[in-house]
Amino acid sequence: MTTKDLDASTRAIVIDPGVTLKLRRAGQDTGTVLWRDMIRTTRQPEMLAFAVVMGVFFLVLFNYVFGGAIGAGAGFDYLQYLLPGVLVITALQGAQQTSMGLAADFNEGVNDRFRSLPMNQSAVITGRTIADALRNIAGLVLVALIGMLMGFRFSSFGGAVVAIALAIGMGYGFSWLGAAIAAKVRQPDMVGMLSMFWLFPLMLASTAFAPVESMPGWLQPLVRYQPISVASDAVRGLVNGIPVGDRITLTLVWIAVLLVVFVPMSVRLYRKVS
Repeated sequence: MTTKDLDASTRAIVIDPGVTLKLRRAGQDTGTVLWRDMIRTTRQPEMLAFAVVMGVFFLVLFNYVFGGAIGAGAGFDYLQYLLPGVLVITALQGAQQTSMGLAADFNEGVNDRFRSLPMNQSAVITGRTIADALRNIAGLVLVALIGMLMGFRFSSFGGAVVAIALAIGMGYGFSWLGAAIAAKVRQPDMVGMLSMFWLFPLMLASTAFAPVESMPGWLQPLVRYQPISVASDAVRGLVNGIPVGDRITLTLVWIAVLLVVFVPMSVRLYRKVS
């Protein structure tokens, strides 16, 4: 083989690295973005505090304001019913943090600096969604501890761990929805409005706060099988030690659907504006 052939081969390797090398570089870039977002969390703890405060707000408001009426009418301990739904709602705050944080980076020119670097551009979104999922762990644990101070009791430690993992998984799926919205809109104020547009209808028309049987018959099928209801029912069964039927399977299906749809969509939209 001549020197010319070696040079051509070397250029081919540099220009078109193998799949393994691409994946390793993408993993390294994702880790770098993840580390950057985790450092920002330590410097801006209000990001974590906001998710916890919102969870505690829903927990206290619904338990002490509506709990007497709902619990008495349905004949169960309302706090035991409410906290699992609040855990799911708290996890969904991570989706809002993803969309708002990504939109803020667009607005402040941070993504322009990322584009100037020889890095995998999809790692920007992947690292942020993972960082938000890790923040969700801390937020869910804190909300659970506050619920226990209010009188909530987990049936088992294993059930609590699996329940929190399911809630985090659902929040992670919705984080990619938030990333798609941010990559398309890019303006923080509009992103915030659009995030509320999908979150509040799904949140209020769910079994997070009230049993599906208390709702109109025409609404029950939609409420019963929408993602927040499915996840709330699965988490509720796990933390209370009661049968959950197909709720865990349906929760995993919803998480998979969200990831299959919104991961490629988010990456495509991000690269398009890049």
